[in-house]
This record gives sequence, structure tokens and C-alpha cells, in this order.
Amino acid sequence: MRDITLGQYYGARSAVHSLDPRTKLFSLLLFVTALFFVKDQPLWYIPPAVLLVLCFYAANIPARFALRGLRPIVVLLCFTFFFRMTLTPGTEIAHFWIFTVTQEGIVKAVRMTLRIALMISAASLIAYTTTPRELADGLETASLPLQKLGVPVRSMAVMLMIAFRFIPVMLEEINTLLDAQAARGAEFDSPSVWKRTKYVLSLPMPVFLSCVRRAAELAMAMEARGYQEGADTTRMNPLAYAAADRRVYAAGGALFAVYTVLLVLFGTVV
Repeated sequence: MRDITLGQYYGARSAVHSLDPRTKLFSLLLFVTALFFVKDQPLWYIPPAVLLVLCFYAANIPARFALRGLRPIVVLLCFTFFFRMTLTPGTEIAHFWIFTVTQEGIVKAVRMTLRIALMISAASLIAYTTTPRELADGLETASLPLQKLGVPVRSMAVMLMIAFRFIPVMLEEINTLLDAQAARGAEFDSPSVWKRTKYVLSLPMPVFLSCVRRAAELAMAMEARGYQEGADTTRMNPLAYAAADRRVYAAGGALFAVYTVLLVLFGTVV
């Protein structure tokens, strides 16, 4: 649990960190949309993957730090690959027990696994380079037109910011509980699966109670500071687009258009 970096902000000086959060959210939307356009060969995921690697490099985020963020979803990726590979009908390649590996299943498994990994990595890049406050402000500003339709945009932005801020708090609480349980003799690295499971199952309830306590303390602190739901607020640093944001908008739109045209001409888009 100490190596989990998913959803944590990585402070650094880079061109990606300095971009407006609305620009990053727009780029993420284009990136995810482009991934869902791929309906045929998994090789079409290579250009988005290369672009994502370049963005991580431009953000000055170490490769080891970025790869550690994928550890929590390794099990999800493995399950997705296995069941997609064995439950897709098609040309049989191998058969064992009740599972049949098909050629079409392998292609779909690779495609689905790469899509999930790229989407989570792209979302992690946004979290690494944007503070929860900036992300909430960006979402609130970009979603202001929905407020005319009765959508509580400001309240949703506050909830999102609090949720992001609670990620490191929860990890800290879990690590504290792990240390406390280990000091009492818990063997989380025991070779016995039954013992490890027993010790791990003792953690959810204390973690839940700790989060409830922290949430109650946060609610009282916000109330003491005069917070009112849906009230208009001011910002010390209002969001404003810079020249770099305009260039990213133009480059992102151009790359998205070119990629879509190439998929239409040489791939399969349905």
C-alpha cells in the first residue's frame, strides 16, 4: 500500500503542470474518445501510447513513479485479459477445462486491456500534474453552462475536490493500521494465504470508521468557516488561458482529426 501513487499529485516544474486544468481535461476527453474509436487491430493503440509516454516525459514524471500507479489495477487487467480471451467465440486455438482460447478472443483481450491501461494512465497523468483544487476549479468552470439546467455544478466540484484529497488520507490511514497490526503480531507477509486473508479482513472496518471520523471533522471545519452549499465563491487565482493552452487545443484537435481520418481510411471505425 505504500507504493500506490494512483491519484496523487506529483509536484514538479514542467509545461504540463503549468497548463490550465480545462486544457488537460479537454485533452483527456479527446484521448479517451480516440481510444474508443479503435474497433479493429490493437496496433492502432501504438500512436496514443507513444503520445502518452511523451506527455509523461514532458511532465518530468519518473517512469518508475508512473509504473507504480498501475500496480493497483494489475489484477483487473489480468482478469480482463483472461476472460476476454477465453469467453469470446471464434477460431479455437487451445482448450482447457471449461475455457476455450480463440484467435478473436486474444485480439479483443489485447485491445481491451490496452484500452483500460491507457485510459487509467492518462487519467493518472492529469492527477499527477493537477492539484485537487485546480481540477475542481477546471471542472466547475467548464461545467458552468449546466448550472442553468439546474445541475449543482459547484457542489459537485467541491465533492470531487474532497474525494481527491481523501485518497492520500485513506492511504495514510491504511499504512498506519498496517503498522499497528504488525506491531501486534500480524503477519501480512505470511506464506499462509489463510493468515494473510484473516489479517487483511480486519482492516476495512477500522479504515471505514476512521474515514467517517475524518469526514465529520471536515464537515464541522467547513461549517465553522461559513461554507454554504451552492453559494458563489471567489478565487485567489482565477483560471485564465495562456498561449500554451491555445497551442495544445489546436494541436490536440489536429491530432484527433488526423487519427480519426487514418482510422476511417485504414482501420475500422463503427
